Amino acid sequence: MATVSGYQVDSGRSFTDVPSGARGRDVSQREDLANFISMITRDETPFMSSIGKTKATAIYHEWQTDQLQAPGNSRIGEGTDYVIPTGINQGVSGLTQTGNDTGSAFATTGPQRSRLGNYTQINGKTIAVSGTRRAIDQAGVADEYAYQLKKRGTELRRDVEFDLIHTYQVSQGGTAAAPIRGESAGGSFNTNARTFGGYQAWINQGPSLETDTALGGNCIFKGDFRAPGATTQSPDFGTNAGLGTHTVEKSVTGPPGRAPLALSDIDLAMQRIYQNGGKANKLMLSPKLRRDFSDLMVTDSGVRRNIDMDGKLRQSVDVYMSDFGDVMVVPNYIMGLTNMVGIDQQGLNTDSANLVNVADFSALLYDPMWFSIATLRPLQEVDVGQRGDSTIGMMVEEMTLEVKNPQGCSAIYGLQ
Repeated sequence: MATVSGYQVDSGRSFTDVPSGARGRDVSQREDLANFISMITRDETPFMSSIGKTKATAIYHEWQTDQLQAPGNSRIGEGTDYVIPTGINQGVSGLTQTGNDTGSAFATTGPQRSRLGNYTQINGKTIAVSGTRRAIDQAGVADEYAYQLKKRGTELRRDVEFDLIHTYQVSQGGTAAAPIRGESAGGSFNTNARTFGGYQAWINQGPSLETDTALGGNCIFKGDFRAPGATTQSPDFGTNAGLGTHTVEKSVTGPPGRAPLALSDIDLAMQRIYQNGGKANKLMLSPKLRRDFSDLMVTDSGVRRNIDMDGKLRQSVDVYMSDFGDVMVVPNYIMGLTNMVGIDQQGLNTDSANLVNVADFSALLYDPMWFSIATLRPLQEVDVGQRGDSTIGMMVEEMTLEVKNPQGCSAIYGLQ
């Protein structure tokens, strides 16, 4: 076996380092390199692709929610005089509540409109390519700068998807507030960056937005996790839970216990959404929990797998027909990625001792009609220009998540 420049040429290794003047029967062998680049990492964004789009006009994007009064008694007596509804005379002097039937339906205004808002978040990636790298003939790459631009753009989409389903708290930036991804103070967490509240920041809305407070919120908590508000050590708990702030907390010190997903959890969450006026039609799960859900169709319900006429065994369950509507089951690989979030008995904090890995942690039940990406600045390439012998470019966008009504969605927390 011949050896040229330190390589055994018959082994199929690279010949690019054969020096000029080398001799041998294999020095004429050409390099066999395919003219394409195969990338195996996933680039889907299941949640972002399922929701709508709208426009933001300020760094704090706001919207309003409202609801009907709970069904009850609207009977009045014959000849009843009108009563000025409570609250209608706010700010108007001289108007008082009068009449002889203060207990009638005219005497109340019912639920009031709520104003919610989310900060826009700036996302960016930088590309730098040397002049030499753009000039040489490369396999599978016509222009290195264009290739890197496309690659960074795909990564940016995945980063936004990560934030949409893993960001537990809104941050206006400029303060050393609680970390968003569990990054401890003084670490890589950028306290100067505005951060929008993702799905997790809104769904457990607390009693202030409940149609039926006895339901205890739309979310289901498993293991040693519970809804915020069990303690009163911070004003962010209780009535403000889910309004862009806290969503979940531990009920124990130390590592919290988790529990497996059950069909009864999904049924209860669907019931609570329905009774609060919503109707979920998507169930989003990590790859592991997606498999667990298909197994539930056998272990929980006793359903047997059938083999069709072609001999195919159907293992997966794509649609779950619940008592409150059909739910499409969607896997999201990002929900299975490691993400450490600081969660203690008072909600989210910066204590690294309370970091919880939220991979395979939750199941999301929602209706896409209640969510939109509100864009302040659409994704664009900023041509920074030449810096010496390098071409510099930047991709930047500014956007936030609009949750039209938090009662139209739910989550199951503490899964294993």
